[in-house]
Amino acid sequence: MVNRQRKSCLAVFLVLLMATSGCLGLAEDDDEKYELVTVDLGDITKRSIGSPNLETYSDCLELEAALKVSIEEEARTSLLQAVEEQYYWGGGIWLEDGAEMAMDDSGSATSSPPPTARKEGVDYSGTNNQEQGVDEADFVKTNGYNIFFVDDGVLHIMDVPEFGEIEHASTTEIQGRPVAMMLNEDSLVVISTVSSWNIEEGDPLQDAMGWSGDWYGWRTNTLTKFTVYNVSNSSNPEVNRELYIEGYYMTAREVSGTVRAVTHTWMNIPELRTWLTYPDNYWSSDYSEEERRNMREVAAQEAILHNSELMTQLTLEELLPQVHERIGDEIVTHHMSGDDCSDFAAPEDSVNRGYTSIFTIDLVSEELEFEADHIVGNWPLVYASQDMLIITENAWDTWWFWGHDDLMESTNIHTFDITEAGETAYSGSGRVDGTILDQFSISEHEDVIRVATTTGQWGRWWMANPSPMENHVITLSHALDTETGQTHLMEMGRVDGIAYNETIWSARFVEDRAYIVTFENMDPLWTIDLSNPTSPTIMGELKVPGVSTYIHPLSDDAILSIGLGPADEETGLGLDWGNTRLSLFDVSNFSNPQETQTLSLSPVEDPTDGWAWAWSEATWEHKAFQYWAPKGMLAVPMNTYRYDYHYDENGHYHYEYHWISKLMIVNITEESMEIHGEVNHSQFYETEENHWWSSYNIRRSIFMGDYIYAISHAGVTVTHLDTLEEVDSVQLVTIEPYDSKVVSEEVESEDNAEG
Repeated sequence: MVNRQRKSCLAVFLVLLMATSGCLGLAEDDDEKYELVTVDLGDITKRSIGSPNLETYSDCLELEAALKVSIEEEARTSLLQAVEEQYYWGGGIWLEDGAEMAMDDSGSATSSPPPTARKEGVDYSGTNNQEQGVDEADFVKTNGYNIFFVDDGVLHIMDVPEFGEIEHASTTEIQGRPVAMMLNEDSLVVISTVSSWNIEEGDPLQDAMGWSGDWYGWRTNTLTKFTVYNVSNSSNPEVNRELYIEGYYMTAREVSGTVRAVTHTWMNIPELRTWLTYPDNYWSSDYSEEERRNMREVAAQEAILHNSELMTQLTLEELLPQVHERIGDEIVTHHMSGDDCSDFAAPEDSVNRGYTSIFTIDLVSEELEFEADHIVGNWPLVYASQDMLIITENAWDTWWFWGHDDLMESTNIHTFDITEAGETAYSGSGRVDGTILDQFSISEHEDVIRVATTTGQWGRWWMANPSPMENHVITLSHALDTETGQTHLMEMGRVDGIAYNETIWSARFVEDRAYIVTFENMDPLWTIDLSNPTSPTIMGELKVPGVSTYIHPLSDDAILSIGLGPADEETGLGLDWGNTRLSLFDVSNFSNPQETQTLSLSPVEDPTDGWAWAWSEATWEHKAFQYWAPKGMLAVPMNTYRYDYHYDENGHYHYEYHWISKLMIVNITEESMEIHGEVNHSQFYETEENHWWSSYNIRRSIFMGDYIYAISHAGVTVTHLDTLEEVDSVQLVTIEPYDSKVVSEEVESEDNAEG
């Protein structure tokens, strides 16, 4: 991934442990006076900020030394904080690169679509993606002929012979907890998280993960599993490959048949001490605070020396994430270091111990080639256009700030060229002030990168008089440094001072425009002109009650948003967390945006009649927000519940929950909104066996022709959009939920004339 030599930047960190003098123990006789011990823990290490550009390590010895220094330094900082009785927390991430592996020759069978192929965006709706041509992973996928749904440990495949019909094809058990899928023609990648209890006794994966009989024996706490299926026969999906990636699943994108999935890894280091072990009599009233502090210093020094000795015993492979592949009854482990460790890269002068990994799987190639790129860094955010993958991360972990009052929040931005199928090539890095909310605060348009950031969001607890919180929009482009020959992301322009003392709740970049929503007590919508990226310009500001959490562009003249209504309708202040609200805005005059209409949604007629607050997943998950332009309709899931109880004639107490799960359908134009109707899944949740706290809700919807398919844990319904009559359905009945054994019943409505 990165083809430049990494400059050695370890010297500033190597002088970490100071020699000690004096006795390290306490007096054995409690009656004797405690004697203070001279302890020199050293000063707080001055950390070099360096450049965000990724640089490869020159050899494995340098990589191993850098990793061990990072681990020791972070642990040492935690111990020094404990000495001062100040505790903060943080996390770290690493990055590695390279390691191509060829998949088996079985490949993925493909079949030509029928002559009258159904087309996404014309005949049916797909995932609500941020960018056109970039498909995002989700737990529901469709190709117009099948609906794929992973839920409760299984993969359900339903056939759609004709629009308005649905038939259950197969149910396949998935190892672990399935979280998302990617689909390209007949290749389906199911992504699941695997924990220790998902692995059967005797499975060779136990040994590969360092299994020692309990959870703490694992190299990492979680595995991300990729299972590649051939789904050309929907009734019998076939496994092509099973890969286990050490780390947490973050997200995945698919562009032109290439899947790029991002994970984050934190390697467990057995016996690493980041806490103080106090002597048994530490809390005795006979000791002064000075004596107790000295006890803490002694304990910290003992832990530091222990960690230093521990580092000499660890091997490089114990510090790096690995890929395990199941081939028949065997597990083959792919070590990621290669011959010279040039596959690993990190920002210059970085000190981290976590790994962000980009796994590239080419579903089009018959060989199904696999590539892994890794970055040593912090917890990532991911954005992708058709040409560029962007990984952003906090420039430094939270433990860096301790003792460094002048260190400000900053975000590293790493870009990758993804124009070639099956390849992910590093193209440059940059750094911006502040932190980034989510993927919608990042964008690439015509090779210009745009980000919306917030400075001061952490409250800057490490500073005595921090500047007020404010928001920014910054543009960047790639530029060649003639001295180093490296490509950097250089700032082109910026606009500052957006909404002091407020934070960004939603953002959307649309070609040369940006829409930003900030919130404190009111919801300002900001319109920003990006047509000249060297000079972003605020064009308009509109203050409206409540807040928008997701912005959806309808056209150049109108945008639609979903969010929360105000807590106080008269003043418009605060938030009502039970009021899901749609807002329609006229932006035809970009300098003077206007709110055209608001519409509050509720799954019940009288929300005050004992119902708890109603909520919609679409307020925080854009994939639950399904706008279908061909019919001008929006589908939004809504849910609520009520707790009912009574005493019977014998005085026995009885109670039950009544759950309401509906899909609200709204007619949308650029000038108005009105409720069209609803799809009700509440009847699916009237039986006790379906009562699981996380599974009451309609989660996704798909428009197909004149019908809408609503999908929940209990089943899939098909509703005609004109008559709002249910014409077909498949009910999924959980038999033994903890064993993930599921059966399906096809339930056909009495009036099925349309289907």
